[in-house]
Amino acid sequence: MTAIRIQTIQIPANSCDADCMPLRHNKWQIDFPIVDPARIGIGYLVEPAPFVFTPVPFAMHDHHYASNNTPDSARANVTYRFTAAAIVRDLIVVQHTNGITEIEGAVSDTGAAGSWHSIGIAKSRLVTDPVSGATPTGSNMFVEGSRDLFVFPNPAAAKPYLRIAIHKTPLANGWATYRIYPRNDQNDPYTVASQNSLMTRAGQVVTP
Repeated sequence: MTAIRIQTIQIPANSCDADCMPLRHNKWQIDFPIVDPARIGIGYLVEPAPFVFTPVPFAMHDHHYASNNTPDSARANVTYRFTAAAIVRDLIVVQHTNGITEIEGAVSDTGAAGSWHSIGIAKSRLVTDPVSGATPTGSNMFVEGSRDLFVFPNPAAAKPYLRIAIHKTPLANGWATYRIYPRNDQNDPYTVASQNSLMTRAGQVVTP
Protein backbone atom coordinates (compact mmCIF):
# COMPACT_ATOMS: atom_id res chain seq x y z
CA MET A 1 0.00 0.00 0.00
CA THR A 2 1.37 3.39 -0.97
CA ALA A 3 2.45 5.73 1.85
CA ILE A 4 1.03 8.68 -0.07
CA ARG A 5 -2.52 9.44 1.05
CA ILE A 6 -5.47 11.58 0.06
CA GLN A 7 -5.31 14.80 2.08
CA THR A 8 -8.36 16.68 0.75
CA ILE A 9 -11.36 16.05 -1.50
CA GLN A 10 -13.38 18.96 -2.86
CA ILE A 11 -16.31 19.46 -5.23
CA PRO A 12 -17.92 22.80 -6.14
CA ALA A 13 -20.29 24.04 -3.45
CA ASN A 14 -23.94 23.16 -4.11
CA SER A 15 -22.96 21.10 -7.15
CA CYS A 16 -25.37 18.24 -6.38
CA ASP A 17 -29.12 18.75 -6.66
CA ALA A 18 -30.45 15.39 -5.43
CA ASP A 19 -29.94 13.15 -2.41
CA CYS A 20 -26.29 12.41 -1.68
CA MET A 21 -23.89 12.74 1.24
CA PRO A 22 -22.48 16.23 0.41
CA LEU A 23 -26.03 17.60 0.15
CA ARG A 24 -27.19 15.85 3.33
CA HIS A 25 -24.24 17.20 5.33
CA ASN A 26 -23.77 20.47 3.39
CA LYS A 27 -20.11 19.53 3.22
CA TRP A 28 -18.47 19.98 -0.17
CA GLN A 29 -14.87 19.69 1.00
CA ILE A 30 -13.27 17.43 3.55
CA ASP A 31 -9.73 17.41 4.91
CA PHE A 32 -8.39 14.17 6.31
CA PRO A 33 -7.99 12.85 8.99
CA ILE A 34 -11.73 12.93 9.62
CA VAL A 35 -12.71 15.12 12.57
CA ASP A 36 -16.45 14.44 12.66
CA PRO A 37 -17.45 10.96 11.38
CA ALA A 38 -21.10 12.05 11.43
CA ARG A 39 -20.44 14.72 8.78
CA ILE A 40 -18.14 13.34 6.11
CA GLY A 41 -19.99 14.80 3.10
CA ILE A 42 -17.94 14.36 -0.06
CA GLY A 43 -15.46 12.27 1.93
CA TYR A 44 -17.90 9.43 1.33
CA LEU A 45 -16.52 9.27 -2.22
CA VAL A 46 -13.42 7.40 -1.00
CA GLU A 47 -14.82 5.64 2.07
CA PRO A 48 -14.23 1.87 1.81
CA ALA A 49 -17.20 0.20 0.13
CA PRO A 50 -18.72 -2.93 1.72
CA PHE A 51 -17.81 -6.32 0.26
CA VAL A 52 -21.49 -7.08 -0.31
CA PHE A 53 -23.14 -4.10 -2.02
CA THR A 54 -26.37 -2.74 -0.60
CA PRO A 55 -28.01 0.48 -1.79
CA VAL A 56 -26.67 3.32 0.31
CA PRO A 57 -26.60 7.12 -0.14
CA PHE A 58 -24.81 8.39 -3.21
CA ALA A 59 -21.50 10.24 -2.99
CA MET A 60 -22.54 12.53 -5.88
CA HIS A 61 -25.89 13.01 -7.65
CA ASP A 62 -26.81 15.75 -10.14
CA HIS A 63 -29.01 16.66 -13.12
CA HIS A 64 -27.37 19.79 -14.57
CA TYR A 65 -26.12 19.21 -18.11
CA ALA A 66 -24.33 21.21 -20.81
CA SER A 67 -25.99 19.01 -23.44
CA ASN A 68 -27.50 15.53 -23.62
CA ASN A 69 -25.19 13.00 -21.88
CA THR A 70 -22.64 15.73 -21.06
CA PRO A 71 -22.81 17.04 -17.47
CA ASP A 72 -21.99 20.65 -16.68
CA SER A 73 -18.22 20.49 -16.10
CA ALA A 74 -18.36 23.46 -13.72
CA ARG A 75 -20.39 21.26 -11.35
CA ALA A 76 -19.44 17.66 -12.16
CA ASN A 77 -15.82 17.67 -11.04
CA VAL A 78 -13.75 16.48 -8.09
CA THR A 79 -10.37 17.73 -6.90
CA TYR A 80 -8.13 15.39 -4.91
CA ARG A 81 -5.09 16.74 -3.06
CA PHE A 82 -2.51 14.17 -1.95
CA THR A 83 -0.02 14.34 0.90
CA ALA A 84 2.80 14.25 -1.67
CA ALA A 85 3.20 14.00 -5.44
CA ALA A 86 1.23 10.97 -6.61
CA ILE A 87 1.02 9.01 -9.85
CA VAL A 88 -2.58 8.32 -10.91
CA ARG A 89 -2.98 5.65 -13.58
CA ASP A 90 -6.69 4.83 -13.25
CA LEU A 91 -9.88 5.03 -11.21
CA ILE A 92 -12.15 2.43 -9.67
CA VAL A 93 -15.77 3.62 -9.86
CA VAL A 94 -18.62 1.98 -7.96
CA GLN A 95 -21.43 2.58 -10.42
CA HIS A 96 -25.07 3.58 -10.02
CA THR A 97 -27.46 2.13 -12.62
CA ASN A 98 -27.38 5.51 -14.35
CA GLY A 99 -23.70 6.13 -13.75
CA ILE A 100 -20.68 7.38 -15.67
CA THR A 101 -19.14 6.32 -18.98
CA GLU A 102 -16.30 8.82 -19.48
CA ILE A 103 -14.11 10.76 -17.04
CA GLU A 104 -11.57 13.43 -18.01
CA GLY A 105 -8.49 13.75 -15.80
CA ALA A 106 -5.91 16.48 -15.16
CA VAL A 107 -3.02 16.87 -12.73
CA SER A 108 -1.24 19.88 -11.26
CA ASP A 109 1.67 20.89 -9.04
CA THR A 110 -0.27 23.70 -7.36
CA GLY A 111 -3.99 23.33 -8.10
CA ALA A 112 -4.03 26.88 -9.44
CA ALA A 113 -5.91 27.95 -12.56
CA GLY A 114 -3.80 27.45 -15.66
CA SER A 115 -1.58 24.85 -14.00
CA TRP A 116 -3.52 21.73 -15.00
CA HIS A 117 -2.12 19.13 -17.41
CA SER A 118 -4.56 16.76 -19.09
CA ILE A 119 -4.09 13.00 -18.68
CA GLY A 120 -6.88 12.27 -21.13
CA ILE A 121 -10.37 10.82 -21.08
CA ALA A 122 -10.81 7.45 -19.36
CA LYS A 123 -13.73 5.27 -20.40
CA SER A 124 -15.80 2.64 -18.62
CA ARG A 125 -14.34 -0.84 -19.13
CA LEU A 126 -17.77 -2.34 -18.45
CA VAL A 127 -19.69 -0.81 -21.37
CA THR A 128 -17.26 0.84 -23.83
CA ASP A 129 -17.10 -0.85 -27.23
CA PRO A 130 -13.60 -2.41 -27.39
CA VAL A 131 -13.31 -1.90 -31.15
CA SER A 132 -14.77 1.56 -31.78
CA GLY A 133 -14.18 3.03 -28.34
CA ALA A 134 -17.74 4.36 -28.32
CA THR A 135 -19.62 4.64 -25.04
CA PRO A 136 -23.32 3.71 -25.16
CA THR A 137 -26.30 5.81 -24.09
CA GLY A 138 -29.60 4.88 -22.50
CA SER A 139 -31.06 4.18 -19.08
CA ASN A 140 -30.11 1.42 -16.64
CA MET A 141 -26.74 0.86 -18.32
CA PHE A 142 -24.96 -0.59 -15.26
CA VAL A 143 -25.65 -3.23 -12.67
CA GLU A 144 -26.21 -1.32 -9.44
CA GLY A 145 -23.02 -1.26 -7.36
CA SER A 146 -20.81 -2.76 -10.09
CA ARG A 147 -17.11 -1.93 -9.89
CA ASP A 148 -15.77 -0.32 -13.06
CA LEU A 149 -12.24 0.51 -14.22
CA PHE A 150 -11.34 3.81 -15.95
CA VAL A 151 -7.76 3.95 -17.27
CA PHE A 152 -6.26 7.32 -18.25
CA PRO A 153 -4.60 7.15 -21.67
CA ASN A 154 -1.90 9.78 -21.00
CA PRO A 155 -0.64 9.36 -17.42
CA ALA A 156 1.76 12.06 -16.28
CA ALA A 157 4.58 12.30 -13.78
CA ALA A 158 3.65 12.34 -10.11
CA LYS A 159 1.73 15.46 -9.04
CA PRO A 160 0.07 16.41 -5.74
CA TYR A 161 -3.28 17.41 -7.33
CA LEU A 162 -5.75 15.41 -9.42
CA ARG A 163 -8.95 16.81 -10.92
CA ILE A 164 -11.54 14.62 -12.59
CA ALA A 165 -14.55 15.82 -14.55
CA ILE A 166 -17.54 13.63 -15.39
CA HIS A 167 -17.34 13.86 -19.17
CA LYS A 168 -20.14 11.57 -20.38
CA THR A 169 -23.04 9.63 -18.88
CA PRO A 170 -25.37 7.07 -20.47
CA LEU A 171 -28.49 8.85 -19.23
CA ALA A 172 -29.12 12.13 -21.06
CA ASN A 173 -30.00 14.20 -18.02
CA GLY A 174 -28.86 12.67 -14.73
CA TRP A 175 -26.08 10.72 -13.06
CA ALA A 176 -24.90 9.48 -9.69
CA THR A 177 -22.01 7.53 -8.24
CA TYR A 178 -21.18 5.72 -5.01
CA ARG A 179 -17.35 5.79 -4.92
CA ILE A 180 -14.43 6.95 -7.08
CA TYR A 181 -11.01 5.64 -5.97
CA PRO A 182 -7.81 6.92 -7.67
CA ARG A 183 -5.13 4.20 -8.00
CA ASN A 184 -1.36 4.32 -8.45
CA ASP A 185 0.86 2.57 -10.99
CA GLN A 186 0.90 -0.57 -8.79
CA ASN A 187 -2.91 -0.86 -8.94
CA ASP A 188 -3.26 0.20 -5.30
CA PRO A 189 -6.01 2.67 -4.37
CA TYR A 190 -4.93 5.77 -2.50
CA THR A 191 -6.36 5.78 1.01
CA VAL A 192 -7.01 8.85 3.14
CA ALA A 193 -4.64 10.48 5.59
CA SER A 194 -5.18 9.21 9.11
CA GLN A 195 -3.84 9.93 12.59
CA ASN A 196 -1.13 7.35 11.85
CA SER A 197 0.16 9.31 8.83
CA LEU A 198 2.66 12.08 9.50
CA MET A 199 3.93 14.44 6.77
CA THR A 200 7.37 15.95 7.24
CA ARG A 201 8.35 19.44 6.13
CA ALA A 202 10.09 17.90 3.14
CA GLY A 203 6.71 16.67 1.97
CA GLN A 204 7.45 13.03 2.63
CA VAL A 205 4.95 10.81 4.40
CA VAL A 206 6.02 8.42 7.11
CA THR A 207 3.74 5.89 8.77
CA PRO A 208 4.77 4.95 12.32
